[in-house]
Amino acid sequence: MRRRCLAAGLLAVVCAGVPRTAVAQTKPEPQLLLTMFGGALTGKVLYENLRQPLFLLEDPASIDTLSLDRRLSPAIVLGASATYFPSPALGLTGEIVFLGFGLDDSCDMTYTAPGPPRPGSNEQICADIASKSTSASTIGFYGGALYRPLRQGTVRPYLRAVAGIATRNRSTVAVSGAYLTESATLQERLVIDDPDPGSLAPSASFGLGFMIAFAPGYQARLEFRDHLLYADRVTGPANAFAEAPTERTLVNSMGLVLMLDIVLEQRRGRRY
Repeated sequence: MRRRCLAAGLLAVVCAGVPRTAVAQTKPEPQLLLTMFGGALTGKVLYENLRQPLFLLEDPASIDTLSLDRRLSPAIVLGASATYFPSPALGLTGEIVFLGFGLDDSCDMTYTAPGPPRPGSNEQICADIASKSTSASTIGFYGGALYRPLRQGTVRPYLRAVAGIATRNRSTVAVSGAYLTESATLQERLVIDDPDPGSLAPSASFGLGFMIAFAPGYQARLEFRDHLLYADRVTGPANAFAEAPTERTLVNSMGLVLMLDIVLEQRRGRRY
């Protein structure tokens, strides 16, 4: 009897020293994220085969015709964002993004007015337009929400939707070209003017991506995103005063972005 009591006491001591496994805890959840990202977006054709009359500077009665094309070239994307999750699934996010679009123009002389030999200023202007690729960089400021349906896992899908404003550093309407005067001076000639070059406009962005935890305090993200931006485009030839009809068109630019999350704050895991 004494041996049995001693064995029971020893067993009780051993059991008390063994950690309990019945109570488990989920992993901590990222709650406050600081994100840096970069990637690329597609471009868009603004107009093609615009037949633009252009009178000769030395003979205004003679008129040539140019064929103009313009497109927004594909853009690099750079930006930063901050996201706070008041609940495990829904986050509030703010973002500033740089979209490095360019303006690619092409020009062909489709008609040359007959007459005596001339300096060829219109040909020079057309060639200069076709040779230039100018910046149409855009900066956007957005706010919105991010939804991650899965609470746990190394790879977690999410949806993101934000809206805000975007501004561009130059007009997408104005067209000009350079030529050499008889005194060998380089002169710029305005072909299409933009009297209102301001480009502040509403914008939105949507994303579908995956969060990948790879180290304590860090996450990587791969996101397929779609930016909706407005751009002004020419819809018809300009008159003799370089005034052309225009409209504002919606640019749908899609691409792929790589993101790095720095986890500034985590929510403790739940016990169950």
